[in-house]
Amino acid sequence: MIRLVKFDSEPSFNNLFNRFFEGELGDSSNRPTTNIKENDEAFELNILIPGFKKEQVHIEIDEHILNITAEQEAKDEEQEWLKEFSFDSLNRSFRLPKNIDIESVEAEQRDGILHIKIPKKKEEQKLKKQIAIA
Repeated sequence: MIRLVKFDSEPSFNNLFNRFFEGELGDSSNRPTTNIKENDEAFELNILIPGFKKEQVHIEIDEHILNITAEQEAKDEEQEWLKEFSFDSLNRSFRLPKNIDIESVEAEQRDGILHIKIPKKKEEQKLKKQIAIA
């Protein structure tokens, strides 16, 4: 699972160390590649999930953890000479920030890419005001 934070273009040993212990490195054979964008209104995730139908993909947010899983029956191929990829199952998790609007999350699947839009909550206006005495 990784945290949803801004991209750090300056790699460092500490960053690599943290990614290792957060489980981001290591076996990634069933972890789909993901692009994440942020603007003032929302986070947008684009996740590569080729070969899966929308009925095979499950998206859940639980305690600010976004979980994406996809499964389909494995196809037995006779005499595989080389197998460098498999799309039998995929899973990915992200720790979301506290300022998301969980009720307004939208997802769609198009051309092998899962698009998830996670709106941010509107900041509540502070109800503090200095009152002048007349």
